[in-house]
Amino acid sequence: MATTPSPEIRAQAAAWLARLRADDRDAGDERAFRAWLAASPAHAAAFEAVDRLWSEVGSFRDLRGPVRHPAPRLASRRALLAGVGLLAVTGGSALFWKSAQAKVYETDVGEQKHVALDDGSQLFLDAQTRISVAFSDTVRAVDLQYGRANFRVVPDPGRPFIVEAAERKIVATRCSFDVRCEDGKVQVTLIHGEAQVTPKSAPDAQGERLRAGERLVASVDTEKRDRPDMTRQLAWQTGYESFENTDLADVVDEMNRYSTARLEVDPSVANLKVSGVYRVGDNSAFARSLAKLLPITVRQNGDTLLLAADE
Repeated sequence: MATTPSPEIRAQAAAWLARLRADDRDAGDERAFRAWLAASPAHAAAFEAVDRLWSEVGSFRDLRGPVRHPAPRLASRRALLAGVGLLAVTGGSALFWKSAQAKVYETDVGEQKHVALDDGSQLFLDAQTRISVAFSDTVRAVDLQYGRANFRVVPDPGRPFIVEAAERKIVATRCSFDVRCEDGKVQVTLIHGEAQVTPKSAPDAQGERLRAGERLVASVDTEKRDRPDMTRQLAWQTGYESFENTDLADVVDEMNRYSTARLEVDPSVANLKVSGVYRVGDNSAFARSLAKLLPITVRQNGDTLLLAADE
């Protein structure tokens, strides 16, 4: 019988995929990965599923511009899991654009998109995200207007890779990081490598140097730096969302990013706490599962599901 990996294991697999795609991975990473694979059959199943998801997301064509043929995979997932090599994680069916200058990429509710830029850098856009990309001879500039995206940056000594989001500027060289921007607040999480984060109006020297495993959360007048649980941070890349003691109202806002079946929360239960890892995209199933865990009932209100207090 096939092993079905848990959401937690899938999130771990996403973290491994990010690490193995990094240009600076080393023999220690590869040994640790093989040890993780050997620990449980579910680990291999999860890694294969996550790698396949990345390939499938990258296979959707963006009809707003011409594409090159996708780069061939360097090895199969089966070969990777059998121990032939780790080259498969650098492949995938990513799209390569003839020109990334002044292009806009965006996703709608429930949509994710994998884009490969002409310099080899890769972007993975979450649902309800909009970015613009403008490359020149001297700079690679990305403006994250709203939403969340993962960036895998390849080095180019002559052109820094700069992401602007809210009032912050991220200057990256060779690294992988997530950026989320909403309501004037930006969250930058370094998965590997290093990046400099500065206010847009400040010199780069006044910024924060983020390293692997660190996160910076900043708004106009506040700034916080910490080391979050990376498994939870990367869950969104695997079709799940992870919550820990989060207000129900905030959880609903997050889940509504991925489903056209809208959820609403009665103010009387808005502050109930939610923890766990949940599959996104099916708000009806999510609401039913919450009703088993919390003192709430689910009511149909036209096209909306209302979460209200038990009567």
